[in-house]
Amino acid sequence: MTPERWAVWGLGGLAVSAFIIGFYGPILHFLAGHDPLNPGTPALSWGILREVFSDSWILGILGFSLFQAFLSAVLSILVALPGAWVLAHYDFPGRRWFEHLTFLPFLLPTILVVLAMVLFFGNRGWLNQALGWLGFPQIQFLYSLSGILIAHVFYNVPLALKLISASWTRLSGQYEQAAQMLGANAWRRFRTLLLPLLLSSITSSFAAIFLLCLNSFAILLVLGGGPKHTTLEVLIYQLARIELDIPRAASLSLLQSVLAITLLSLLLQLRPPAPKQRPAVLRNLGAELQGKRPEAWFALAVLLALTTFALGPLLAVLVDSVRVFRHGQWHFSFQAYLDLFGFRGNTRFLGSLQNSFGIALGGAALAMTLGCGTLLLILNSSKRTRPLLEGAFLLPVALSTVVFGIAWFHLYQRILDGQVALVWVVVAMHGLLVCPYWLRIMLPAAEAVPRQWLQVSRLLGHTTGTFLRRVLLPWLRPSLATAFFFAFTLSLGELNAILMIADDTVQTLPLEIYSALGGYRFARASAIGVVLLLASLFLLVLLNLGSQSSLLNPSKKRS
Repeated sequence: MTPERWAVWGLGGLAVSAFIIGFYGPILHFLAGHDPLNPGTPALSWGILREVFSDSWILGILGFSLFQAFLSAVLSILVALPGAWVLAHYDFPGRRWFEHLTFLPFLLPTILVVLAMVLFFGNRGWLNQALGWLGFPQIQFLYSLSGILIAHVFYNVPLALKLISASWTRLSGQYEQAAQMLGANAWRRFRTLLLPLLLSSITSSFAAIFLLCLNSFAILLVLGGGPKHTTLEVLIYQLARIELDIPRAASLSLLQSVLAITLLSLLLQLRPPAPKQRPAVLRNLGAELQGKRPEAWFALAVLLALTTFALGPLLAVLVDSVRVFRHGQWHFSFQAYLDLFGFRGNTRFLGSLQNSFGIALGGAALAMTLGCGTLLLILNSSKRTRPLLEGAFLLPVALSTVVFGIAWFHLYQRILDGQVALVWVVVAMHGLLVCPYWLRIMLPAAEAVPRQWLQVSRLLGHTTGTFLRRVLLPWLRPSLATAFFFAFTLSLGELNAILMIADDTVQTLPLEIYSALGGYRFARASAIGVVLLLASLFLLVLLNLGSQSSLLNPSKKRS
């Protein structure tokens, strides 16, 4: 066996073992375990399954979970389509920053999204204050289905915008020009020509957003407003961590896992192929505005609306962090930051800050290590086994992080407590959760490497090490940097899994925000949110500096 084959099977075997032990093992241990309140009684049984799935209340929760995910996905697509049209047709000053800033909400921790929604759309938020100043009555909708949908749209529009605009931009403009010459109006051109061409990216976006909203936890936990808006994810958390009803929690976890596998399979099938059409030439928005073209003014309105929608709630977090309410008035103050950084004797935040960045760094490094083995295994697999391998390694994206966290909580309590420090368990969990995202970025970049390069390198007398150092790594360096920073950002903001397992020894910034929100300490939550927001913005800039690959544009290759 050649050294290359040894590397493939060695690193690939390490990745497979890690996923079996660290991801699938805890979940199967939880599902096949015993009820801690009734030792000797299995958590899962046919009787429990029949009881759970015949419960009309649980079936109602399942129905609402699917309904809110469907509405969230539809609304996200509808909001993203005008923005995708603008990005596919116009060039304008600041276009790159517009793309960066409108993508920022997707990188934020969900608990920070919740905070932004409360401060902007809440009963005393910016929107209601503006309505009061204008003489209109206040509106109260945040803690309801409407609030859930707005938060989901805010969080997921960047994903739909990125996917659809990437496909739309690469479509040839000759089709539209020909249809226009034949007398087709704008609506008919879109309905009969563009929509079929974009259907693959739209359905792929819909499936991905539906899956994300079905697994949404923090948004539903805070904005659900009561039992009426409970979802499957929240119910599993309540049963497993609050009521200690492990049999019903395990039954619902099994249902959630089946849904996740089904949706992931559908998502992989709907993945849009690389378009073969040449990209159309973008029009100059400034020139068309001077010419007073209606389309250009519509494009400008779309840009302003999306920018306001993306940045308005985040600006509310920033402003709330530097003000304090005293004597019936708001005053400018850095009190929240002084409290955070220990100038007033409280240093807990510094420990959480250190934990967050340490865990994120460790999780990203572990994801990169496991991802290399996974990547080699997938690239060297047959056409028949490759879809199975991709699905097995991408399942952490689809499976509920709440279920994953609860499974690890039970495993840690029964076996690892006192043997392994909890912080290392959290690092391992984060590494496994973000590894699929690392893989999703690196796989298209690795596939773009010409296979004959290694053969040419050998003919020139170069060793495999020389080929890796002088050819392969320089080619993949931008993608490696993108993948690492993206994994770091996701790990930095992860809340769901760590909320299931963390105790006072492991506190992170998302947990600090969640705790501050629960205590109605909005200034403290906002100050912590600004720290996370700045970190996410900084990492977003790093993600795009010199990068030739994209998580959301897998077909993009170097010329």
